[in-house]
Amino acid sequence: MTVLHSIRQAFSTLRAAIHAASAVEMHRVPTARDLNKLGIDKAAFQRIHL
Repeated sequence: MTVLHSIRQAFSTLRAAIHAASAVEMHRVPTARDLNKLGIDKAAFQRIHL
């Protein structure tokens, strides 16, 4: 794994976290893509009452 790949992965994870946080702040369910990137099961997330 190259350094550039590691940096891209870190920014990708950060981006997914920002998108998920924004969605929750607006009382919406984050996209499956963002939840998967963060390692969160979509079914488990949907059990949370926003």
